[in-house]
Amino acid sequence: MIRLITAIPVWIVLADMVYGLSLNIMQSMNLYQNNTRLPPDGLPVSPAIAFNGLQLAANGGMILIIGFGLLVLLQLNRTVLRRQILEIGVFRALGLLAVLAFSVPSLWQWFWALVDSAQGLDVINRSNPRYLVAAACIPYVALLCLWRLFGWYRLHKTAVPEVFADDAGRMQM
Repeated sequence: MIRLITAIPVWIVLADMVYGLSLNIMQSMNLYQNNTRLPPDGLPVSPAIAFNGLQLAANGGMILIIGFGLLVLLQLNRTVLRRQILEIGVFRALGLLAVLAFSVPSLWQWFWALVDSAQGLDVINRSNPRYLVAAACIPYVALLCLWRLFGWYRLHKTAVPEVFADDAGRMQM
């Protein structure tokens, strides 16, 4: 049960990223969304098409990298709670690093936003609830990632090395 509860903010951030990417795809497909006049031949101007594609490629790449890292975080969350050691290779480490690079700055920003709010300043935008919920979940993702990495480290530190026999029958550590 704890695994499901601790994973909810991660799933919210992941779902928000996928939803944002789908909105971006729909907007890039709609070439006639702006009210500017088309050339006499009726074809859209090529730089507009190219820039829409570049934005979609950049956002899609970010979603793939951060999404992979969030999925690795969900795996790490599950295995640490079960007291199992997740093998973290190069790609999983890079995914978790991307999640930390994406989410740790939000800790600093939310800290100062709460300090400013305590002083009576209105610094939190409440006009779009989807953005507010996703933004509120991102610091939790950073803390969860750091906490689960610490738990993973403790599991590695306390794990008993497996004893196995080599080809000659001698015991090895």
